[in-house]
Amino acid sequence: MARLVYQRKNGKWEARYRKGKNAAGKVLYGTVYGDSESEAIARRIEILGYDPEADRRQAEMNLLILGAGVHGHDCAEIARSLRIFKRISFLDDRAKGADVLGTTEDLAKARHNYPCAFVAIGDNGVRKRLVARLRELNFLLPSIISPDANISPNAQLGDGVVAFPRCSILEAEVGDFSIIDTGAVINSGAALGAYTRVDCGGIVLKGTIVPDGTLVKSGEIFGDRG
Repeated sequence: MARLVYQRKNGKWEARYRKGKNAAGKVLYGTVYGDSESEAIARRIEILGYDPEADRRQAEMNLLILGAGVHGHDCAEIARSLRIFKRISFLDDRAKGADVLGTTEDLAKARHNYPCAFVAIGDNGVRKRLVARLRELNFLLPSIISPDANISPNAQLGDGVVAFPRCSILEAEVGDFSIIDTGAVINSGAALGAYTRVDCGGIVLKGTIVPDGTLVKSGEIFGDRG
């Protein structure tokens, strides 16, 4: 297949992509432009959610973690223990390191090598913004569940949940992008909204409805004890 990225006479770069076929069976193409080759490719990735000219086999089960702080590295440690991700790297707007590929502005460029992404940032406003961007780019959003967590087979976990070692989630619902920390207990019948955080040793009582974005502090017992 001929390469679909070209430099035009005016110096701009053009990246084409297949949009489908017309009634006569002719292939239809869309086109995006950039001031550089990488910019044009990145814009095409934003539209498609992947790089059509990349070797997709190399991208299988690589995980990109957004946030290279303590929480991000703790999540990475759990992810490594699962032994299903071939490569784990970070994006962070401030941190540097050999495993930090760049900032969160580089999501589109990273998409074709890292099909899976996890947001490891505690600030809910930032997390929601990044999650929206990940969904626009068609990332897979796995949950990261420690092998040492006690999870009921009847528990329902949303996208992007992290469950730390020695936490317990009984027959309960845990909303998207929630954090269940070490030693936390989610009792049967509880329903946690999206972006909930239950800190170390926090307890959500049986049947409790927890609103979106709630923080259950370390050692707190949340719910009606009556």
